[in-house]
Amino acid sequence: MRDSTVANSPGSHQKSPSHHKDKSPVSLSKLSPKDGQSDTARLANKFEEGQDVLARWSDGLFYLGTIEKINKQKHNCLVVFEDQSKSWVLWKDIQTGDSGEEMLCTICQNESSEPPNEMVICDKCGQGYHQLCHTPIIDSSVIASDDKWLCRQCVFATTTKRGGARKKGPNAKALQEMKQSLPYTLDELEWDQGHKTNTQQCYCYCGGPGDWYLKMLQCNRCKQWFHEACIQCFERPMLNGDRFYLFVCSVCSSGPEYLKRLPLKWVDVAHLSLYNLSVIHKKKYFDSELELISYINENWDGLQLGELADTPKSERYDRILEALNNNPAMFISGKEIKKKKHLFGLRIRFPPSPHSSETPSDKEQETASQEIKIKGRKSNKPSHSSSRSVFERSGKFEHILADESSSLGATGGRWLSWLFTSG
Repeated sequence: MRDSTVANSPGSHQKSPSHHKDKSPVSLSKLSPKDGQSDTARLANKFEEGQDVLARWSDGLFYLGTIEKINKQKHNCLVVFEDQSKSWVLWKDIQTGDSGEEMLCTICQNESSEPPNEMVICDKCGQGYHQLCHTPIIDSSVIASDDKWLCRQCVFATTTKRGGARKKGPNAKALQEMKQSLPYTLDELEWDQGHKTNTQQCYCYCGGPGDWYLKMLQCNRCKQWFHEACIQCFERPMLNGDRFYLFVCSVCSSGPEYLKRLPLKWVDVAHLSLYNLSVIHKKKYFDSELELISYINENWDGLQLGELADTPKSERYDRILEALNNNPAMFISGKEIKKKKHLFGLRIRFPPSPHSSETPSDKEQETASQEIKIKGRKSNKPSHSSSRSVFERSGKFEHILADESSSLGATGGRWLSWLFTSG
């Protein structure tokens, strides 16, 4: 651990704010032109056009990008990713490197450092945090210790990944402990009627953006949505829109997460598979004999079908075809549009709902919901096939993931070496 009295290199990245009874730091999601102009100006000065940054995407992971434009009114930046796709990203979801200026608290942007709220410097990224600004609050014993201390951002950066966060490793335990508190106040989020999106774009343990209809789970108690990448209890990777789980987050359990697979019917298998095919291939109709049943067989274990898992391969197609034909309100056949009878698609593209998890009013509301539009490359959304997260580009950072064996490419390696200094 390094305190501000011995730090030689200042830090400047911004993250989702924490809220404590002792202190209420500036919240980027709440700043407005009429309220806190000086704070907005100081925060905006942390970003420059042409600046290399890490931008947190809706899957909870960071991606390499470059700032093209800065919008001070909306507190976001237009970021160009490695595959040349573009997206507006909120300041709270952008991580920068050291600025070379005076040491400021990453959360409140104040340089004061007095007990019992001293500035503590992360031993990985070199960013500064007041004890009371960081989530969880930094105990005074950390300041007196010679042990290394990692901030919340770096703990998440070294442990989150597609398929589920790391369960083992040097920082997995720290992640579990940090996940028992949130870097924002859950009750202050403004949700839509179905409790699926909030205006602050603040989700999960990480406080980043999210798409509930892709790879996220909703806690059965607090109703917040959590990224697959930040959850540690998965045995298998999630499928898009798969809500057939009973999940309790670490905040609500005050410890490890709880996860139970819910049973699926054949109509759910057909619905979930068609939904994933539509997300992956961005089209509506699929050949049931070729594309649909092939997807189901290829992902048979990943579907985690419980009692249905013992169904012989020779019987699966008949069961799926029966489900497709018996649910015309859910599935549309190629015959209806004068195409091949083996073509099927979702009448409304919407992920299936577990049978026991919704109240009747919730089900009625979901039925009336508009079709989800999964944006493709033309939407300026980073393509995960060509703009991989920094954690999948390599298993090893210069100073963060030193326990892995592979290395970054020349460009990414140089940039991350600059961003994540060991001090």
